[in-house]
Amino acid sequence: MTSNTVTELAEAFGVTRQAINNRVKKLAEEYLSKNDRGVTVVNEAGIEILEQHYGKKILVVETDLEADNHTDQVDFDKLINQLLADKNLEIARLSEQITIKDGQIAEKDKQLDQQQQLTAKALTEREQSLIELADEKSKGFFARLFKK
Repeated sequence: MTSNTVTELAEAFGVTRQAINNRVKKLAEEYLSKNDRGVTVVNEAGIEILEQHYGKKILVVETDLEADNHTDQVDFDKLINQLLADKNLEIARLSEQITIKDGQIAEKDKQLDQQQQLTAKALTEREQSLIELADEKSKGFFARLFKK
């Protein structure tokens, strides 16, 4: 059986000790007793009356605790399942992005290869032109004039 002192009740209800003390003084003697230190305590029935007055429930019945634990476990399971579902969606989204990026990288590699081939071809043509120009310069004036 639960019984609480005025100070404990004040903390539980969130009011001053004096307010609870005044309310406890108005309670019938059947709701009050003294603890081993001689301090006035309020029994469960008296606490229920105070709960009605303050509109706040502070007593927790053991079956309520078990129900809360079960509800907490169910809520926890739902939360975990929701988090897993969210993470799986995020993983799927990121995998799709990676696939798209891989395709883009492959396209860029292909473009780079084409660019390198064009650059190599241009360099080869330039070298060929330089060789031809050097050959032309080594010929005499009349050989160049008559293209021999």
